[in-house]
Amino acid sequence: MTELEILNQLQQKFQEADLNEADTRFQIIDTLLVDILKWPKETITTEKYINGNRADYVLKDKNDRPLIIIESKKNEVYFELPLSANSKESFQKITIEKLLTDVAIKDAILQVKEYAEDLLCNFAAICNGKVWIIFRIHSKLKPWKKLPAYVIKDLNYFEKNFTTAINLIGYQAVNTSDSLNTNIGVTKKTYSEIFYPKNNIVAYNTPVNSNTYAGALKSISLKYLGPIPESDKDFMDSCYVTNKGLYDSLQKDMQGFLHDSLTPYFKNLGFRDFSDDKKGGAFGIRIAEIIKKEKLNNVMILFGGRGAGKSTFIKRFLYHTQPIEIKMHSQVGLITLLYAAQTKEQLSEEIWQKLLESIDTLNLRNGTREEVLDLFSDEFNVYKKQMLAELDETDNEYHKLVREFISKNLKNTKLICEKISLKWKDKNKALVIFIDNMDQLPPELQDVCFLTASEISDKLSCLAIVSMREERYAEASSRGVLDAYQSPGFHLSSPVITEVIIKRINYILNKINFTIDIDSEFAIKDTKELKTLVAFLNICKTQLIRKTSPLSYFLRYATHGDVRQALEFFKGFLTSGYTNINEMAPHPDWVFQVHQVVKPMMIPDRFFYDERHSRIPNLYQLRNDTNSSHFTGLRIMSYLHNKAGDNISNGFIDAKFLIHNFDVKYDSKEDCIAHLDLYLEKGLIEANNRLEKFSEDVNQIKITALGNYIFEYLAFNFAYIDLISFDTGIYDESLNNSFVKSAGKELKLYYEREFMSRIKLRIKRVKEFIDYLSKIENQEFFDLGLDSSEVNFSQKLNDSIELQIKKVLNSAGNKERIEEEYN
Repeated sequence: MTELEILNQLQQKFQEADLNEADTRFQIIDTLLVDILKWPKETITTEKYINGNRADYVLKDKNDRPLIIIESKKNEVYFELPLSANSKESFQKITIEKLLTDVAIKDAILQVKEYAEDLLCNFAAICNGKVWIIFRIHSKLKPWKKLPAYVIKDLNYFEKNFTTAINLIGYQAVNTSDSLNTNIGVTKKTYSEIFYPKNNIVAYNTPVNSNTYAGALKSISLKYLGPIPESDKDFMDSCYVTNKGLYDSLQKDMQGFLHDSLTPYFKNLGFRDFSDDKKGGAFGIRIAEIIKKEKLNNVMILFGGRGAGKSTFIKRFLYHTQPIEIKMHSQVGLITLLYAAQTKEQLSEEIWQKLLESIDTLNLRNGTREEVLDLFSDEFNVYKKQMLAELDETDNEYHKLVREFISKNLKNTKLICEKISLKWKDKNKALVIFIDNMDQLPPELQDVCFLTASEISDKLSCLAIVSMREERYAEASSRGVLDAYQSPGFHLSSPVITEVIIKRINYILNKINFTIDIDSEFAIKDTKELKTLVAFLNICKTQLIRKTSPLSYFLRYATHGDVRQALEFFKGFLTSGYTNINEMAPHPDWVFQVHQVVKPMMIPDRFFYDERHSRIPNLYQLRNDTNSSHFTGLRIMSYLHNKAGDNISNGFIDAKFLIHNFDVKYDSKEDCIAHLDLYLEKGLIEANNRLEKFSEDVNQIKITALGNYIFEYLAFNFAYIDLISFDTGIYDESLNNSFVKSAGKELKLYYEREFMSRIKLRIKRVKEFIDYLSKIENQEFFDLGLDSSEVNFSQKLNDSIELQIKKVLNSAGNKERIEEEYN
């Protein structure tokens, strides 16, 4: 049986059973230790006598030193745990002094603690067959009773949290990763147990209805706020953006780090940017040179960031602006892998099949028998000499063998591609094959793509061009897949985001203004609705042009050059129930406020914010239950922000050095790594090799436009703090309970359209959250011995929010139609 099957069986057999001490030990603990946690039997000593007392289990390391002592109790010995908001969780961290208030737990803990002290062992556990309490005996930082114990409440924990259990008390984790030392009773901080308000808010996933015009706007978005179809020349000519921000002051800030360009890592590898003109700039020139000089058997790489527009660039280059040299001297083919097969064998076959379909423009493979035989003329001449020599061409056997020959060769996709390649060479045309969307595949399948591209280049003596994201290149390079690639690649920078959306808006306005049947085409009911939408879209366009507009700021900064993400954000903004089009449309000079942009972008269709479902992360979130801080994220962003203007390093700093500093100064190595991992994934920071997950391969990092935007404009903003307060794990159970109640009340006020009461409730909650953060930060300063040179973020937050609250109340008091505001 597998480990999970054993656990399932164990749970069914003993969940309700009453077990004596021996049964508990032999039937449950033994099974868990040996079969699940993989402790070798020779490292487990049972019933060890210590000064006349008997320890049930002593688990030892390879040198026979005790690592943890376990005391088993009868199942009927009930361990009563203190109830809290986290009681429904399968495990908790509860301070030992709280646990000692139960007599049965106290007796067992003190008993096993004495055994552990006699054996000079620093970890102990008690178990009654269901509940496990694991704790630390000594700490230099706090009295042992003040330390948090790790409490497993039920056998179900081991099945539902299998990986966590293995990584905590599994043999390998304890012996090689020192998991007990790093997870049990370790904290310099006063607080230990974490409470998440959102986990206790029943209606936390309550949806928000779309706005009145969502139907029409969704129809418009589906047509014009997605990928540009390769066959739509008018759409491509009207909306493609060649401006990559190289000379656009709005694309850069004073520190110059917003422009999506090559990192030093890729520059050192010989890659280069190119201007995106109608001929494809240096990229197009290089292709033309290779074709003219017939330096084929070559693989080139075109790469750019996520959503940088690589696919759109390739489609435009191939089908709309193809340079005359390439058109005259080559035949191009496009292989897109967006929905490719997910196994190695099928993927390679699919690439070759798509290649065939792309280059066989004359449909030779489906031609007449004579045409197919002409295609395989060399092979057929050999076949006639060997197999048909004694047969007359009128014989049935002759025709049967010819049919077999044709059938066999038509099944050989690679051979057909070679033959068609030769046909193009007879016409003085070289094959240029583009392989697109390769980075949508997992790493092992990307390797197949690289190898297949190389095989295509060799067999067909052609130029193969692979498009991919930067981080995918770094990952493949680290695996050695690209060792044979010698041609330096080209980097496509992202276009200016606001220019992309402005062009789309202009195109939409042109379409809806000059379409006769707007109802069937765009679901726009009448002229009145059309005028409202036109007015609103013009407001959006005006706000995007203004560099200080919150809408322009958000889309330019928060997307970090990701056109696809920017369009998705904008679509969500257009249709969100938070976007009050009727209020805005009558005022051409309407200026979006921060909250009118942030809420639709962060939670377009939900009432409450949840980091797991948002592109915008929660900077104040606790990311582990051992040594996490609300301020780790802010400290990381502050450090990187201050380094961003360094011209020598281009804003990059050594990631390992940063982690070391956080370990020494804040005792938060794991917390720092967890934040870096999320921030790389979300795009708040970037690695010099553009990897999107933290690993040993990440050497240098810097803050991105998104990270700068969130740190400078959101982290201390009322709307942002209001949104993340329910999502944030907190160390205060009383505040947690207050927030849960506040959420229910706010939802009720929302449906009752009690706008002002709701505003006051949210202000009260934000103030309580800031007071809590201030208390936690002050305690951290004391626990960690931080001096006055350290930034006090809660004080900065409080000062900023106090000013904003006055504006919020003034704005709310002056509005005539306040019921829709802040919804």
